[in-house]
Order: sequence, then C-alpha cells, then structure tokens
Amino acid sequence: MISIIIPVYNEEAAIERTLKALPYASDLEVIVVDGHSNDRTRDIVGQYSVKVITSPRGRAVQMNAGACAAKGDVLLFLHADCVIAAEGLRIIAKQVLLNYVGGCFTHKIDSGKWIYRWIESSGNLRAELFKIFYGDQAIFVRRDIFEQIGGFDNVPLFEDVLFSRQLRQLGKTIVLDSSATVLPRRWEKRGIVKTTLMNILLSWGFILGVSTQRLAKFYKNIR
Repeated sequence: MISIIIPVYNEEAAIERTLKALPYASDLEVIVVDGHSNDRTRDIVGQYSVKVITSPRGRAVQMNAGACAAKGDVLLFLHADCVIAAEGLRIIAKQVLLNYVGGCFTHKIDSGKWIYRWIESSGNLRAELFKIFYGDQAIFVRRDIFEQIGGFDNVPLFEDVLFSRQLRQLGKTIVLDSSATVLPRRWEKRGIVKTTLMNILLSWGFILGVSTQRLAKFYKNIR
C-alpha cells in the first residue's frame, strides 16, 4: 500500500484540485494532516474518502505525524497545491521500490509561460544530478528507510533537502518520468523573477551554512 500524506494549513483554494485528481483505490491511503486551519480546508477535505488528523503547524511536524498514522509500505509526501500523475503511483507500486529506496516525480508548473520551463528544467536537472529533491516534486520513500532516517528534521525550511541528502546515502533513488504539477501561485504572487532570485539566495545561504531559522525570516508561505 502507498500512503499519500498531505500537510495542509488554510488550503481552501488548492486542496480540492489535489484531492480530486487522486486515483482512490484499495491499495492507496490518503492522509491529510491539518495544522489547525481556520478557513474551509477541513470542510472541503471532509467531502473525500481520506483520513484527517490534526497536528501542530509546521510542514516537517505535519509530515512526520502523517507518517506515524500511515499504514502503507511506501510513504509519499504531497504538497496541497500539487497534482501527481496516476501512472507514477503504479510505477512506484509495481517497479520502483524493488530497486530504489525512494525518489520523486518530475517537477512541472501549471502555466504556459516560457520562464516556467526554465525553472522546471533547472530543478529537474538538480534532482537528476545531485539526488536533491524538493517537496513540490512529491518525495516518496520506503517506510523502513523513512524510519531508519528518523523522519524529517523539525526545521522551518529545507527539511526536504536534508531528508533527500540522507535518503541518497541509504541506497539508489530515482526521478520518475511522471509529473508532479504544482500551481504557480508563489511565483505569481511575488513576481516570477523576484521569487526565483529569492529561492536561489535562500539555497545558497543554506549551502553556505546559514541556519534554517535565520533563512526562514526571509521566507513567507504564500497561499
């Protein structure tokens, strides 16, 4: 069984799109982890056949809580504004985890603007070459490997990078051809160039050893 874990906080604008696209089946478990939303998120989620739990707010904390509640042999962590291709789930279930400890989907941004193709390509190249995965690529992992790593570090930023660094040390990882399609809302809200430059600066700060707490002061979640 694959357990899909979706951390949410005030995601009324995006969560229905994500849940509607999932191929509900007996071998698929969907867990929505709510960080005490105060909008219509829980009402919308309640319309779908998913398990809902509540945890303190924070993406790493919420994903770890979802993993604790999950029954699957495979854990897949999905952002609330991200849609994954159904064939990717079939590949994971039937083939991938026989040879890999985990991986991610190919990143795609739901917009026709040409600059997003560059952003996608650079992110997918990073994932292929360095096996560093970002959360909006829908990271998946075998449960035993997740437990061996100890889950996601409780940090405000880059918990996905820290996790994928540990993941690649424990075995082979893969970037699926199947896509994880994310809404362009962060880029559209702040401006594409400004957001891209901010992401680059944050990444370099992280690489150079600046604490995630300090970096988080320059980053705000856009919903």
